[in-house]
Amino acid sequence: MKRIARKLRLTKMLKSLRLARGNRHRSSHGRTQIVALASLSLLLGLMPCLQGLPRASAEDLRKAASWNWPDASSYEALLLSYLDQAQLEGNEREEVVRSWTEQAELARGPDLLQRLLSTAGLIEPRIGELVTRLQDPGQRPVQPQQLPWLTSDVPGWMQDTVRLACGRAFAQQRMYDEALEILSGLELVQVCDPSTLIFYRATCEHHLMKAKECLSNVDILLEREQELPVRYRQLAQLMKSDIQTLEADSLDEVSRLMRDVERRLDLGRAGKRVRDEEQEIVDKLDKLIEQIEQQMQQQQQQQQSQGEGSQQQSAQQAMDESRAAGGSGAGDVDKKDLDDKSSWGNLPAAQRQESLQRLTEELPSHYRDVIESYFRQLAKDRR
Repeated sequence: MKRIARKLRLTKMLKSLRLARGNRHRSSHGRTQIVALASLSLLLGLMPCLQGLPRASAEDLRKAASWNWPDASSYEALLLSYLDQAQLEGNEREEVVRSWTEQAELARGPDLLQRLLSTAGLIEPRIGELVTRLQDPGQRPVQPQQLPWLTSDVPGWMQDTVRLACGRAFAQQRMYDEALEILSGLELVQVCDPSTLIFYRATCEHHLMKAKECLSNVDILLEREQELPVRYRQLAQLMKSDIQTLEADSLDEVSRLMRDVERRLDLGRAGKRVRDEEQEIVDKLDKLIEQIEQQMQQQQQQQQSQGEGSQQQSAQQAMDESRAAGGSGAGDVDKKDLDDKSSWGNLPAAQRQESLQRLTEELPSHYRDVIESYFRQLAKDRR
């Protein structure tokens, strides 16, 4: 009986322990569920706020560019203000608004520039006439300072747009000095199309051989390489690779100077700038020819030195073979009489032409033309 009573007590104790353990487990599980539900409700409450935050992208993680694309909507507000200032009403106003609003929000870069010029030409007829002239390659572009109405009757933001268009037109007609003068007065943050401004600055500097400035502008332009028009991107890369190889006082530099002189003469210019560049070409060619002469003289001296050494060795050997035993003598050999006739300038015409051909046979054809033209001009001047 005692054993049965003890067994019953142990059974009750085990049952009470299981109940306590189950209560604790249910209590812990309940607390976990409560915490999870609270967290979920908090997250759901924050969702509207999180949706308003900008998403991080690969572009956001890149180095920020030093220039930005202007917002087309800001120029829409400026155009409407300009339209009110011009006091256009009725059909004319509707035509201006319709011209602008067609996909205006997608406009960027050269497209935004052209859209602004076309729309402003409807508001101010003189802008329309100027745009037509700038687009005609047969007409000479106009300098902004030749347009007195531009600063008096046109708002400042539109003046910058017109100046940008004028600078672009000058560059397209190879008038790089005038184009660079116009474009240098514009700021990236004030123009509607920074890409066109940077691109044509770099183009002018490339043709005028301003290597440092050109490379700087190309690097700035390529900060938004993937967003640029294809033509701008490809030409900028070509300009960069080309200008990096330019060396001072090289035949490459001389050839570029000659092309620049030819360009200026085609534009009807024969002033001091052209004469200075022509003199610079002659000076650089003189320096290159002098270097070639020195190289040839050194080669001749080495050949002569080797020839003299061979002659002395042969003479000494002949004397040793013909000398009686025990005989002695000075064994001197007369040196070859050298004079100035061995220099480049005193070579006969046929030999000089042959040497020139040998020196330039490894060079590109336009370099050979440069040197041969130089010698023809030199012979003509002497006559």
